[in-house]
Amino acid sequence: MTEVPFASPEPSGAACYVFAYLRRRGGSQRLSPLLSGLGMDERVFADAVNELNERYWIDIVWHKAKPGTPDDAPRSLRDIYRLCTTRFGRQRYRTTWGAD
Repeated sequence: MTEVPFASPEPSGAACYVFAYLRRRGGSQRLSPLLSGLGMDERVFADAVNELNERYWIDIVWHKAKPGTPDDAPRSLRDIYRLCTTRFGRQRYRTTWGAD
């Protein structure tokens, strides 16, 4: 029997930083201004976005896929059009970290 590690109850510091930045900017922002404003390494940013997406704190709005591309094909970071906070994420952020 293999043991599955439990997910951390608290988000990582990078995930909180990305979410706080999105929240301060109105809850929605395109990827290029977001990356330039954050000044984070792309790998750390990708991990933070994946963590927030798994927690349902953000929604990822993708560019339209090219015709003939399978739906389950992995997509790169460049295919992200916009990141948006969710109502659940705004509520969890407020109860976890307090309003700033």
